[in-house]
Amino acid sequence: MKKSKLLDDLYSQYRYLMYHVAYGILKDHNSAEDAVQAAFLKLAKNNYQINEINCNKTKAFMVIVIRSTAFDLYSSNNKHQNLSYLEDQITEAVDNNPTPLELIISNNTIDTIKNTFQTMNSKYADVLILKYFYDYTNKEIANLLLISEENVRVRLHRARKILVASLTKRGIGHEQRHTK
Repeated sequence: MKKSKLLDDLYSQYRYLMYHVAYGILKDHNSAEDAVQAAFLKLAKNNYQINEINCNKTKAFMVIVIRSTAFDLYSSNNKHQNLSYLEDQITEAVDNNPTPLELIISNNTIDTIKNTFQTMNSKYADVLILKYFYDYTNKEIANLLLISEENVRVRLHRARKILVASLTKRGIGHEQRHTK
């Protein structure tokens, strides 16, 4: 699919969702529209693999892109806002259908991982999702989130530590570390 056609299809499918997320962060109509446009410019400048337009994986990706863009705009404008809405948007965008890996791993482990992601600071959860769910490189993540590659590595390291600590606290994965 040509890039321009892909961007047109993504815009048609997700513009209202993206506007809604951006408006929830920025609390301003014009700023939310600017964020949506900036997000699509960011997508146009990079070559991200999007295989299917209308799926939960793409929807979650678009929410991450607009959220990052809206936060960048918010930071540059120094406005005050309420962020509790944001975690609800990510939770809604995640596909709840089990993958083959989820069928192998116990439901308790999956619940623990989901709970950890929901309580984890979104800047750490986002890099984990982009790295391991979307298989993006550190450079692609840095370009998407407008941070340095070093910052991506630091966030990944901290996010992994948070995830391991949460799993260890619940007794999950403890056996594997002692057998090595």
